[in-house]
Amino acid sequence: MTAGPSTEVIAHRTCPLDAPENSREGVAVAAAQGADAVEVDVRLSRDGVPVLSHDPLTLRTTGWPWVVRWTRADRLTRLRLRDAQEALPALTAVLAVLPDRLDLAVDVKDGASMAAAVEAIDGAGLLPRARLWSTHPEAVAVARRAAPGCERAWLHDTRVEAAALGYLRRASEVGATAVSVTDVSLTPEVVRAGHDLGLRVTSWVRTRAVQERVLDCGPDAVVTDWVRDALAHLGRA
Repeated sequence: MTAGPSTEVIAHRTCPLDAPENSREGVAVAAAQGADAVEVDVRLSRDGVPVLSHDPLTLRTTGWPWVVRWTRADRLTRLRLRDAQEALPALTAVLAVLPDRLDLAVDVKDGASMAAAVEAIDGAGLLPRARLWSTHPEAVAVARRAAPGCERAWLHDTRVEAAALGYLRRASEVGATAVSVTDVSLTPEVVRAGHDLGLRVTSWVRTRAVQERVLDCGPDAVVTDWVRDALAHLGRA
């Protein structure tokens, strides 16, 4: 199995090597680099608004140590992102600027956020272009009920092939339609096993050094910080 043009390239966390992570600017950069989709991280504010933040605290990205779930959205969205000309965005703000050709993968960081994320995406008319991901099986269940036509992935870290194969079986059992296999545990056999279970197989590429090997395993998609390199290896540059 080798890399081919059918493998999708998903920009991880709005291209943090080239733009502020989880930002509107990063969404534009992902599109400019040729990504097929862009991944963002979503948490709920104190008042139930989905906002973009990977961490439970805003310290790393804004310099202010506010706990997302303890803070109202109107305060969070006034925090300026580090080295950026924009504030920490609500999910709706990113949906409003999503380019027509770019899909959106939403990594929901807790179970309660999935329903709010689906509502926001549906309100923007973008469910057909959305992938709903979470490490929480209960969030996958929410996605299954609220947006049955969307890709829903259960995310789980694995380090070896045997663990990845077990993860595939568990993902199918919890109602996922997709998985994200950690780069070190992805093999062509894992990809085939996922497809045999009816799962879409994505892989998160954590280091540039392993990206070509991961692509050569033939996954359906990769999530990467190195979008241009991935496209070049796939012959799509």
